[in-house]
Amino acid sequence: MKKYCFMMTGSQLWLDVAFELYSRGIAEPVFWLGDDRHLSSARQKFGDVVLSMNDLVHYQHKLQNINFDGQAAGFFTSENYLRAKDRCLKMMDRLDLYGTFSRQDREVIFNKLAICVLERLETAKPQVLIMAELAHSHAQYLVLEICLYLDIEIIKFNNWMIAPLLYMENVRTGERYAPSKDIDEALSKRLELEITGYVARVLKAKKSSSFELGYMKKQRLMLSWKFQMINFLKSGWLQLTREVWFQLRKNLSSTYYNINPYGLGFFTRLKIKRRRKNNLLRELNLKSDQLSLDKKFVYFGLHFEPERTTNPDGGVFHDQILAIIALRKILPSEVEIIVKEHPSQFYMFEKGARGRSPLFYDLLKNIKGVQLAHYEEDSYNLIRESVFVATITGTLALEAAVLGKKGLIFGNSWFTDTPNVIFWRNGLEYEDFFKEEVKPPDEILKFLLDQKALTTVPGCQNMSSENAHAGYTCDEKFRQAEIVGIMDFLENLFSRLPE
Repeated sequence: MKKYCFMMTGSQLWLDVAFELYSRGIAEPVFWLGDDRHLSSARQKFGDVVLSMNDLVHYQHKLQNINFDGQAAGFFTSENYLRAKDRCLKMMDRLDLYGTFSRQDREVIFNKLAICVLERLETAKPQVLIMAELAHSHAQYLVLEICLYLDIEIIKFNNWMIAPLLYMENVRTGERYAPSKDIDEALSKRLELEITGYVARVLKAKKSSSFELGYMKKQRLMLSWKFQMINFLKSGWLQLTREVWFQLRKNLSSTYYNINPYGLGFFTRLKIKRRRKNNLLRELNLKSDQLSLDKKFVYFGLHFEPERTTNPDGGVFHDQILAIIALRKILPSEVEIIVKEHPSQFYMFEKGARGRSPLFYDLLKNIKGVQLAHYEEDSYNLIRESVFVATITGTLALEAAVLGKKGLIFGNSWFTDTPNVIFWRNGLEYEDFFKEEVKPPDEILKFLLDQKALTTVPGCQNMSSENAHAGYTCDEKFRQAEIVGIMDFLENLFSRLPE
């Protein structure tokens, strides 16, 4: 059997796929790092090649007896190491609940994970790394960079945001593979209606002057006191109780705990969380401009952070300020940039306060010709009045394209190459945005429908996607189509690998 390294999500789909590959004698995992809800089942089937995500992400002190003997030690002086360190240390912001997770601790943890993964991979010698979604915990991203260093082939799946569709892509080349099996005609038509409906809803914004994605509306409604009270009574009190009990045990333990190294008590931790939220909102309110739209401007929509859509999907531009600086460089001096904060930075307040420094807004104001828009500013109006829009990977660029504006993206997105969407490249010039006419919405719809037919299969890559498309995932025919489609991709992949 072929050997592979597997990084999977919490969706049952990926566990079923791994079992299917093994039972049919196609391939076996020799390194496994996935959602721990499947840890017991995976270990029962595949043994100690299955690592605990919790151990690698949260409890690195449990990693003992690694016995690293210098395997592939050249990694530590490679470009891969520097890139991984930069991005992984930033990813650790997601764990920094109280602002006390120090740089020194992050570096030690990163290096310990590196020797653990190097030892495992050099022993296992997988032929390919398969990622159900692009690595976005620091442990998983480190595995990705080590596989790049070791010249292991790397494949990732990605999902469309607007419909339950998956495609498989070669990480090194960017090639998207074509499925070789047709799907059920009725299901195919249903998925096409999802895509057609999305384009229609965006176009409707021309009449209503507003457009809001479903998940954004849900997050906004979650801010109400009524919803917060209901949520607390349902599950919030239990989460709070677990956190209090966990931190109490850690404070009483003799083991060093890097997330709360000073043993901060309950009320101090609560105060820190509240202060971090208030600091971020206060600085945005202070630095936001009364927008002036009388000059030419490019609309740059910030992403919510911390999130995969910037780190690692943004690549070099995982730090959004780098994209804004690059944009400023190619724009004429008379063209300004309006940077709008993402509403989810405040809709999802606790996580958002970990992902954005309050000083970020001051940094923006020190770049020539930048105006800062509050997250409540009307996005549709900014699209309509802009020269073009820019984002790292967000659907803002796709929505603008449908509405008749060019969209610039800096990272790897599922809708790359869509008409009216331009992918950042070195040497891009301002005039490049005007060389081709803006394509009408029907051409964009045709492109999306063609890509759906040529490169995708039905599927949800993670549980968030399953929840978003619950009307599909409760359908047994859809579930079967997921397995068939992904197995088709992977069977073809393994058939191409040498024995």
